[in-house]
Amino acid sequence: MQKLQPLVMFTPLARQKLGEVLEEEKATDSYLKIEVYQGGGCACSGGFRYALSLEKAPMETDVVEEVGGLKVMAAKGDAEMLRGSKIDFIESLQKTGFKIENPNVRSDSCGCGAH
Repeated sequence: MQKLQPLVMFTPLARQKLGEVLEEEKATDSYLKIEVYQGGGCACSGGFRYALSLEKAPMETDVVEEVGGLKVMAAKGDAEMLRGSKIDFIESLQKTGFKIENPNVRSDSCGCGAH
């Protein structure tokens, strides 16, 4: 049987920043929930938007994995769209925050001008 890729991977900076958020929120025992929304966005993201939140416990329909010492969860359908994605943390004049690079999204062109 082929082993599945991790649900997500974190860059060292993203892992550090997430650890800081967990400490600040006094939520070190929380789960990081990743949600995928369709619609909006440019072709580069396949029209997907992502939301990150801290949750106390998973729901029955969530897929839960431990990644780099963090408890990560996503709804079953979202998990299949996310699997193998990389979460990075970006700091620039225009944008600061977590960014998800999803290898499951395919796009031949981008009209947003950012890529």
